[in-house]
Amino acid sequence: MKKLTTAILAALVVSTAAAPSGMACYGVRAMGMGGAFIAVADDVQAVYWNPAGLAHIQEKQFGWQRATNQRGTTNYIDIYEFAMPLEKGKSGIGLHYTNDWDAPSFNGYTNYRSQWWTMSYGQKVSDKLSLGVNVRMEKQSADLYTDPDTKKETTGAPQTTYSTDVGVLYKASPKLTFGLYIQDSSGRGKEANWRPAVAYRPDNKTIIAFDIYNATEAYNDKREHSIGIEHKVTDKIALRAGNYHRSMTYGIGVKVTKDMELNFAYMGDDFNGQKLIGMQTKF
Repeated sequence: MKKLTTAILAALVVSTAAAPSGMACYGVRAMGMGGAFIAVADDVQAVYWNPAGLAHIQEKQFGWQRATNQRGTTNYIDIYEFAMPLEKGKSGIGLHYTNDWDAPSFNGYTNYRSQWWTMSYGQKVSDKLSLGVNVRMEKQSADLYTDPDTKKETTGAPQTTYSTDVGVLYKASPKLTFGLYIQDSSGRGKEANWRPAVAYRPDNKTIIAFDIYNATEAYNDKREHSIGIEHKVTDKIALRAGNYHRSMTYGIGVKVTKDMELNFAYMGDDFNGQKLIGMQTKF
């Protein structure tokens, strides 16, 4: 186990050679693991990373996240999420609200804001296979828009769009899980983002995960990857490290009660020391 962990950490360091293409920071636990969470999806964060994971939720869960700095340069700066089983171990639902972006200025917009509301559903279809779907509403608004060429100012009219995502989770064995997340599967004027993933649990204290972002290079956007590890050093403390689109991330989770965990994540390199704090609780 020590040799395997050392090899993973070495791979994380080597993979920091270039700048990241994305600036999305959803889920404190997930980002501590470098955003490699699609094949993990074993808590309330499944409402974003892979709704198929909701089929395995055993109790009601609530999550909260806040970006404490860089709030004008990264996505997903405030998050509230909820998940609950419909039939324990077979199906579950979830929802989340995300203050996706809130900046004084952005691409010519003044006081630009983007918000998400998402409803999620996961269903177990066999002993090994689960499927899930997200239905998302995104609302964008701004006070003014200044054309970069003419410098003409116009009212920043609100815009609302809808999209869907599809998730797949396949448990090949108690230790090995495969995942697939098809983001924007409804099209929404662009190609879907296919995101395959794998997670390996060598023991009941450790998770090693790997995700591919934009596997088909839709619209010629660059393919990226995430790799991460979580290890519970005690019953109350979990340490995390990862590489998110070629930027190192680190995290820690601390259980303050049996059913409540506080999480912290730090994102270095091109994320300029982004810090995330959050809480998850079961009830």
